[in-house]
Amino acid sequence: MNRARVVSSADEHDPVDLDQFKQAARRFASGVTVVTTRVDDVVHGGTVSAFFSVSLEPLQVIISLNSSGRLAELIRHSGCFAVNVLAAHQEEISRLFATAQRPTTIGALPDIVTDRRVTGAPVLRDCLAYFDCQVASAIEAGDHTLFIGLVRAVGATEGDPLIYFNGAYR
Repeated sequence: MNRARVVSSADEHDPVDLDQFKQAARRFASGVTVVTTRVDDVVHGGTVSAFFSVSLEPLQVIISLNSSGRLAELIRHSGCFAVNVLAAHQEEISRLFATAQRPTTIGALPDIVTDRRVTGAPVLRDCLAYFDCQVASAIEAGDHTLFIGLVRAVGATEGDPLIYFNGAYR
């Protein structure tokens, strides 16, 4: 059996060109989500494409967030998050949550109807699917934090997904 070799930063190889890495990563099509959280009356969210299921027993999903961002900080504090899978008609919502200047708000997200399920994290109404999660663990990985969420509530509707590929929505 062939085993993959784990490369550490201590290995002596030519460094990978960052622009080439970004070009290669853009070739992976991904669904688009908005991850939200709530700390008391403070709500916040961000557009996230790094999301996938991890385990069926127990039901777990994972998201990857910039460790120094507000959303990661608030999720660490709240202990919960909701992953809202966007439908094809929700590109404007994705763009709103992708801006660095998006506000952390009191009470509710501006101009967006949300519901609460088990954890209290906002679930966007009319999203294609949602996963309401309690943080099971957080793993530091370079400049990002991987949050593993124990799924406490889930829902899905019919429709087409919003896809991001090669720097554009599809």
